Amino acid sequence: MSTLSVLSNLPALHSEGGLSRYLAAIRKFPLLSAADEAMYARRWHEHGESEAAYRLVTSHLRLAAKLALRYRGYGLPIADLISEANLGLMHAVKRFNPEKGVRLSTYAMWWIKATVHEYILRSWSLVKIGTTAAQKKLFFKLRKLKGRISAGEDGDLSPEQVKYIADELGVGSRDVVEMNGRMRGDISLNLPKTREDGSEEMQDYLVDPAPDPESLLSEVQDRDQVRSALKDALAGLTPREQHIIGARFLAEQPKTLEELGATFGVSRERIRQIEVRALQKIGGALRARLGGTLPNYERLRLPPTSGAIQLA
Repeated sequence: MSTLSVLSNLPALHSEGGLSRYLAAIRKFPLLSAADEAMYARRWHEHGESEAAYRLVTSHLRLAAKLALRYRGYGLPIADLISEANLGLMHAVKRFNPEKGVRLSTYAMWWIKATVHEYILRSWSLVKIGTTAAQKKLFFKLRKLKGRISAGEDGDLSPEQVKYIADELGVGSRDVVEMNGRMRGDISLNLPKTREDGSEEMQDYLVDPAPDPESLLSEVQDRDQVRSALKDALAGLTPREQHIIGARFLAEQPKTLEELGATFGVSRERIRQIEVRALQKIGGALRARLGGTLPNYERLRLPPTSGAIQLA
């Protein structure tokens, strides 16, 4: 039996708006007695008669639709759910053996549910839900158990409710909490916070740890102002002070007091005194230029090749 050939001859459901017409159309297909069902099944298996397979499928479309409608609460298109249910029905017809002593409806029920379950698990969320037997059971039983204990559809579960569900299904409490969160589906960040017109959206409540553009611009302006003031302060030093400050703080490989003392033919202590006096001059010039308050940067450095001053 070709799945495509059977599907092409079945009533089509393209949207939920056409559900009533679809249900009315499939009710026109006659149900089969046990004898007719067995006859068509043998004709299909022994002779490959597509007409026999078509009779078996169409006589159970109502069953497939009924089972598919049970899963409308998962937020998936009803047309897709019914389509998947029909595929499960076809798989059942392919494998149905009337000699086993069961009716096709009983046998097909399990195939239909399994096919719909797999579709829901594939489509439910971008976050993988899990495919173990326990996870599947939890996913499809959670709604029913929440209804039994009158738990809110979209709310969090209390510790007592979590324990009850975990004990009933033989899973861990953590699994119940995680699955309950995932059962809410993917929430749009553009969803209004309330139903009132002009309500803020969910994304308005997200906190961005990065600085806002205004803060970034202000920081850049402050840094540029400090760098300009620092260049002018350095330009106000004597050539020897410029050399020492440049060698100690602006060079990629700072020199020690001993090395600078050897360069100028003075002691290490004398270089330290010149350095302290030069830093005091720079600090005074910066405070005068910046209004007495210096920004709290970890390090104020000028690149050695800035060209702002020539270090002697």
